[in-house]
Amino acid sequence: MFLRRPRRSDFRLKMSIGIILLAMLILSAFRLALYLCYHSTFASLTTGEVWAAFFNGLRFDVSVVALFFGPIILLFNLPVNSVRYVKGCVSFMAAELTVMIGFLIGDLIYFPYVKRHIAEEILQISADWGFVLGFMFTKTIIPLLLLLGLLGWVGFWIHKIFRDHYIFDPYYAKGELIKLLACVLFIVFGIRGNLGMSKAINIADVYKYASSPAAAALTLNGIFTSYQVGRKGGIDIKNNYPLEQAIARAQEILIAPSETVLDEEYPLMRVPKKKRALKNINFFIVLLEGWHPYYVDSLSGNQFGVTPVFDDIVKNGINFTNAYAVGLRSIAGFSAVLASAPLVPGLPGFGYGMELTSFFRLPGVLSRAGWDTFFAQTSARDSFHMCALAQYLGNQGSYGWEDIPQLLPYKEKPSFGYDYDGLMFCANKIQERKTKNFMGMLFTGTTHVPFIKTLPQFEKYPGKTWDDGFKNTLYFADWSIGEFLKRAKEDGWFDNTIFIFVADHTSGGPDSDSLYNKFRIPLVMYAPKLLKPRQIDYVVSQLDIIPTIYNLVGMDVPYTAFGKDMLDDTKAQDRVALISEGVDIGLITAKGALRHTRQQILSVEKISPDFDEKQAEETLLALDKTAYTLLKTNKWYKDEQ
Repeated sequence: MFLRRPRRSDFRLKMSIGIILLAMLILSAFRLALYLCYHSTFASLTTGEVWAAFFNGLRFDVSVVALFFGPIILLFNLPVNSVRYVKGCVSFMAAELTVMIGFLIGDLIYFPYVKRHIAEEILQISADWGFVLGFMFTKTIIPLLLLLGLLGWVGFWIHKIFRDHYIFDPYYAKGELIKLLACVLFIVFGIRGNLGMSKAINIADVYKYASSPAAAALTLNGIFTSYQVGRKGGIDIKNNYPLEQAIARAQEILIAPSETVLDEEYPLMRVPKKKRALKNINFFIVLLEGWHPYYVDSLSGNQFGVTPVFDDIVKNGINFTNAYAVGLRSIAGFSAVLASAPLVPGLPGFGYGMELTSFFRLPGVLSRAGWDTFFAQTSARDSFHMCALAQYLGNQGSYGWEDIPQLLPYKEKPSFGYDYDGLMFCANKIQERKTKNFMGMLFTGTTHVPFIKTLPQFEKYPGKTWDDGFKNTLYFADWSIGEFLKRAKEDGWFDNTIFIFVADHTSGGPDSDSLYNKFRIPLVMYAPKLLKPRQIDYVVSQLDIIPTIYNLVGMDVPYTAFGKDMLDDTKAQDRVALISEGVDIGLITAKGALRHTRQQILSVEKISPDFDEKQAEETLLALDKTAYTLLKTNKWYKDEQ
C-alpha cells in the first residue's frame, strides 16, 4: 500500500494574504478587548459611535500592518529559489506578530491609568529599561512565557509546513511583477491611509471620524500612536490662532499688574515692580507620585484612614482646593513644578529635546545667590533623565536610588524606591548645610505601580485590588512624611522652611472622564510659623509654583514662567489651568472646562451656567499657541549666563 505524499505547492501569496488578515484580526481583537475590559470608559458612546470606531479603526490598523509587515512581505514574494530564505521571512513575520501581541497586551494594561493609548511614553522608555525588564519578568511573567511559548510553537509549525508542503514553483514567478507591484501599492497606500495626494494618516486624523476622546481611543491602537509620536519626537498638530493675539492674551492671564515685561522678543519674561520678601526662609518641595485627592480624607471627605499626617498638613497649611496637574505623566509634573514649563503636544518632552530651549532656572539663580540647592528622587538616577535635568536647572546636588541607603527591613524590593529612605536622605543633606538657606526637592516613588508591601503595620487593606495596593503604599508614604517633619523639628530648620506638597499627576480615583477628576491634585503650602493656614479655592496649577517661590524670596532677576504667583489673588476669577491629554489640550476654569484638538472642541463641562465656552476656547488656543511658539523658537527666556 502506497503512502500518500503531502501535496507541495508555492503558497507564498496565499500565506502573505493570510498573515495580513491575521494581523488585522489581532488588532481588531484587542480593540474588542479594550472595549470589553474598560466598558465604563466608553459608556458615553452610542451604538453607532462604537461601530464607527471599529470600522474606522481598520484604517489605522492597515497603516500599522503595511508599515511593519509590508516590506518583509515584499521580500518574501521575490523569486528566490531557497526554502531557507522563505522560511526565514515567515519566521521574521511570526516574530513580528508575537511582538505585536506583546505590545498590545502592554497597551491594554497601561490604558486604564490615563484612558488613552501609549504615545509620548515611548520616547521615555529608554531611560527606564531596568524597570521595564523588571516589570516584565515579575508582574507579567505569565503572559511573557505564554508569548515565548507561542513563538516556539509557531516556529515548529513553520518548519514542518515548509518541509512537507512547500516547493518553489518557477511558474509562480511569471506573475511576479504583478505581485510585487501589489505589495508596493499595499505598502504605500496602506501606510498613507488614503488614495489621494494628502498627507499620510496621523494621530490627529482620528478626529475626522471620532467626536470625543473616548471614541478616539477606541478607534486608534497603541502601536500606531507609539510609532507616530516616536518617529517625530512629538505630535504634529496645527493651531491657527493668530500669534500676536495669542501672546497678548497669554500676557493678560499670566503677567500680574505688579510685573513688567522687559523685552518684547521674550514676551513672558518679566520682573516685579516692587520687591517683597520673607527673610531667611528655606523651601522644600515634595513631588508626590500619583496622589489623587480622592484618597486623602481631608480633601475628599472619605474615611480611608491612610493619610493622618497629610490631613493635619492640610488643616494647618495653605490648601489649594482647585489645583491641577499639567499632564498625566511624571515627567510633565516635574518640568511644570521645577521649570514652570507646560506640556505642549507637538514638541519633544522635557528630557527629550525641550531642554535645548533656554529656561529660567530658579535653582541656578538661588545657587548663585548663595543658597544650597539639590534634587533627589527615590527612583534610579537615570529614570526619565530627571537627575540630569535637575542639574541642568542649576541644582548643586542631584541624587537617585543608588545614593540613598536602605534604612528599614522592607518586605519587598520596589521599582521606584522607598519614600522614607528618600526623605531621611534629604534630611541628612539639609543638616549638612546648617547655616545656608536651601531649596530642596524630593520626587517620591513608593506609590508608583507595581505596588509593593513595605512594612507589616502599613498593610491596612487586603491588597487584592489596585485600590488596596495604592492605599497601603499611601499609608506608608504618609507616615514617611510625618517622620521627615519630626526630623525637621529636631534638627532646627522646621520653623523657617516652607514645605510644598504637590502631586505629579493623579492615579486611581473615581472612574470619571471629567477633567476635574483626572487632573485635580493635592497642593498644600505648609509653614505654620511663616504662613497663616487658610483655604484657597481659585484655580491654580503646577506651573504656578515657581512664580510663587520667586515672589516669596523677593528676587529681582528676570524670570519666565507659564504660571502666576499662587498667593496673588488679583483677578482670581480669571485664573485657568492649561492641561494636555495625549494629543489633545484642555482648559480648566472655575466655571467650566473643555477639551480641544486645536481644530475643534471635543467636550465641555459646565460648573456654572454662565461658563463662556467661546471665550474659554479662545483662551485655550491662545495659551497653547504662545507656549508652542515661544518654546519652538527659543523665545522663552533670554539667558545671559
